[in-house]
Amino acid sequence: MTPGLLHILLLVSLALFMGLGWAGLLIASAQQRQTRFAARVAGLMETDRVVIAPDPLPIARAASPREVSRLARILMVFGCDYDRREIYPVSWWAVILAGCIAGRIAVALSGSMLGALSYLLWPIVSVLVSRSAFSHWEGKQRDVLLKQFPDALGMVVRGVRVGVPVTEAIRIVAREAPDPTGPEFARLADAIAIGTPLDAALRDSAARTKLPEYRFFATALTLQAQAGGTLSESLDMLADVIRRRVALKARGYALTSEGRTSTLVLCAMPFLIAGMLFVLNPPYLMVMFNEAAGRKMMTVGIMMLLTGIFIMRKMIRSTLA
Repeated sequence: MTPGLLHILLLVSLALFMGLGWAGLLIASAQQRQTRFAARVAGLMETDRVVIAPDPLPIARAASPREVSRLARILMVFGCDYDRREIYPVSWWAVILAGCIAGRIAVALSGSMLGALSYLLWPIVSVLVSRSAFSHWEGKQRDVLLKQFPDALGMVVRGVRVGVPVTEAIRIVAREAPDPTGPEFARLADAIAIGTPLDAALRDSAARTKLPEYRFFATALTLQAQAGGTLSESLDMLADVIRRRVALKARGYALTSEGRTSTLVLCAMPFLIAGMLFVLNPPYLMVMFNEAAGRKMMTVGIMMLLTGIFIMRKMIRSTLA
């Protein structure tokens, strides 16, 4: 590999990391502005007096999600949902940093085989690792929301049957339901309180949670408001349908347990065998690290292992879908 091509690859990697740093600064600045606006709105909502704003235009500018959406599109490359960053147990910048470290490790492992071209793996592996982590946490969040949603609908049904308005029933769910359903319904109730129509607030909630069951909820309330009928019966039937969907999904996981266990065993076997060889015959294993041919074989083995994991996960997910 010529030195000129090596310098070009290094410059490309440096430009990518400079872009990540600039995106982080933009996101931190937008987060500070959003925090200040949220504190201002909370202070206005605490008072019992009706405050008439002389000019709503500054507030509309402050509440405009245009800049945040632009920053969210930057993080979308890494699979991070900036509007729901509170669901991640680790800060988004820590996940991206871990992805960059994993990319550097991939460059070190594949350097003996690919040479300078291995630096191209740095941004690719960083993005893939970050997207995998964020996707895993979002999937767990959706699973918990789906399991808690029938109980939340049951609370809404009981409130409607005793004469409580739907908006107040939603606020009761926000107070009584556990995380993450409680905070999600709290955001829904706050959106309704500031004047957002009920159907629009429900559609926004469905888009935010990425659950079709929330869209069913929005459709049921919209149809009831337009065509009439007994809302409690409609929501009760919807809760029963969602419980059946949850049970069907749990049955699917049970049926695929053998495949998921096989995936774990096949992934763990190379590391267990390597550990046994390191204890029983260290020189035999160290050839994989000390010799150029051994490092190439180890790189190919890791790539094949990752490819097999990806294929098995896709097969299991397609079966559950």
